[in-house]
Amino acid sequence: MPEIITGYFTVGWQQIVLLNVLCVAVASGALSPLIVSNRMGFFSDAIAHSTLAGVALGLLLGINPVTSMIGAGIVVALLIAAMRQRSGLSVDALLGVALAGSLAVGVILYHYASGFADMHAYLFGRLTFLDGGDLIAVGGAGLLSLIVVGLYSNQFALLAVSRPLARSRGVKAARYDFVLIVLLGLVVSVCVRAVGLLLVNALMIIPAATSKNFARSYRGMCWGAMIVSVLASVGGLFLGGAFSIPEGPAMVVLGVALFMVSYFWRMAGHGPGDV
Repeated sequence: MPEIITGYFTVGWQQIVLLNVLCVAVASGALSPLIVSNRMGFFSDAIAHSTLAGVALGLLLGINPVTSMIGAGIVVALLIAAMRQRSGLSVDALLGVALAGSLAVGVILYHYASGFADMHAYLFGRLTFLDGGDLIAVGGAGLLSLIVVGLYSNQFALLAVSRPLARSRGVKAARYDFVLIVLLGLVVSVCVRAVGLLLVNALMIIPAATSKNFARSYRGMCWGAMIVSVLASVGGLFLGGAFSIPEGPAMVVLGVALFMVSYFWRMAGHGPGDV
C-alpha cells in the first residue's frame, strides 16, 4: 500500500496522473462556488451527458474524440443558454430534455462508431490512463478557471445574489452568463476523461456545498471549495490505488463523506449562517 502511494511522487506515469488529478481539482474547485451559488448543478450535468455524443461524433468523423467532446459540451451549453432566454419553459424542463436527448443521441452514435467498445471509460472515467495530452487540456482549463474567477468573482457573486441589483450596478448579465456557460462547458468536458460523465457533476457541486457549511463569507466558501476539491480528488486517487478500487468513484465517495461531516457540523450549531 505505501509503495502505491509513494509511486505518485516517484514514478513517471503516476506523477502525470497525480498532476492531472490536481488540475481537475483546481478547475472544479474554482468553478464550484459559481455553479452552486447560481444554481447550475443540473446545467453542468446536462453538459456532461452531451460529451458522449461528441466522442462518438469524433470517432465517426475520424478526428480527435477529445476535441469533438469539448466542442459538443460547449455547443450544448450555448444551446441551453439560448433556449433558456427565449423559451417560456422552465429551466428544469429544458435541462431535462437536453440531458436525456444528448445522452440518447450519444449512445446511438457510439453504437455506430465502435459498438459500445470502451464506453465504460467515458461513463465512469479512466483516471490512471490519463497522459501528457490530457494534462495540457485539464491544466489549461484549470488555469483559465482561476483567471476568470480571479478577475470576475465579484460580478458573478452579485449576479447570484440579485440579478436586478447587478444590472443596476452596470454588470452585463448576458455577457457574464456567456463566459460562465462556455467555461463550464469546457471544464466539464475535459474532466469527463478523469471521472466519467456520470460522476463529473459531483466534482462541480460537492466542494462548494461542503465549504458552505463551514464558511462565513463568499470568499471563504471559494477558498474552502478549493481545499475540499483537492482533498477529495487526491485522497480518492490514493484510496483507489491503495484498496484496488476505481479512483473516480473513490474521489466522489470521499467528497460525499466530507460533505456529510460538514452537514452534521452545521446541524450541531457550529456552522455559520447562509453565505
